[in-house]
Amino acid sequence: MVGLFRRRLPRSAVVWFATAAVVAAGAALAARAHVAELEATRPDVGPPKAVVVAASDLSRGSQLTADSTMVVDLPTTLVPPGAMTAPEAVVGRVLVADIARGEVVTATRLGSAGRGPVAALVPPGLRAFALPVGPPAGTLRPGDLVDVLATYGANAGRPYTETVATALEVIDVIQGDRSVANGPGAAPSGPPIVVLADPYTVERLARAASLALLSIAILGQDADPATGISPETATSS
Repeated sequence: MVGLFRRRLPRSAVVWFATAAVVAAGAALAARAHVAELEATRPDVGPPKAVVVAASDLSRGSQLTADSTMVVDLPTTLVPPGAMTAPEAVVGRVLVADIARGEVVTATRLGSAGRGPVAALVPPGLRAFALPVGPPAGTLRPGDLVDVLATYGANAGRPYTETVATALEVIDVIQGDRSVANGPGAAPSGPPIVVLADPYTVERLARAASLALLSIAILGQDADPATGISPETATSS
C-alpha cells in the first residue's frame, strides 16, 4: 500500500493568504459602509406624482385650454403646494399671473372657477371699469399703467383739463375696434380698455366719461404703481 503524503504550504504562504483574506474582508466592509453612507445622504424625493404644467409661456389673463397645458410626473417633494393634478379642473380657468413653460399650475395662479376672463382678474375691493376709448390700437397691452384725464368745456370755448385717476392698471384691451378720430383735428382714439380701480375712482371715471373728453397718458416702466411717479421725478421735486 502506497502512502499518500500531503505537501504542506510554507509558513510564509499561509501568512500571505491569511493577510489577503483579512484585507479582502476589510475592503468589503469598507465598500458596504460607503454605500450605506451614500444612501443615507441621498435626498428622499418621494414617489412620482402627476401634476398639470404649462405647455408654453402664458400671460396673465390667458384662459387655459387642453392644448395650453400638459401632465408630467414630478417627485413628490418637488411638487409645490396647491398644484393642480387634474387637467379637466383647469380648462376654462383664467390665469391671474404669468406662468412659464413647464411651470406647475397651482390654485393661487388661477382665478375663481366660473368667472369670466375679466372678473377673474379683479382682486377683492376693486372693480374693472371699461373706458369707452383708449390710445391708438396697438399702443397698450395688459399690465400697462395709465393716467386718465378729462377735458371739460371743450365745446364751450373755455376748456380745462383735470386728472381723474392715476396709475390705473390695464387688464384688458378690447379687440376688434380700429383707431378712429373723435373729430376734426382730434387725435385718433383706439379700442376701449378695461382698467382696475377702487369704487370711488370708478364713480369719478363714469362721471368724467359722461361729461368730458377723456385722454389717456401712459406711464413708463419705472413708475411706482402706487403713485405713478418715477424715482427720478420724486427726487427732483
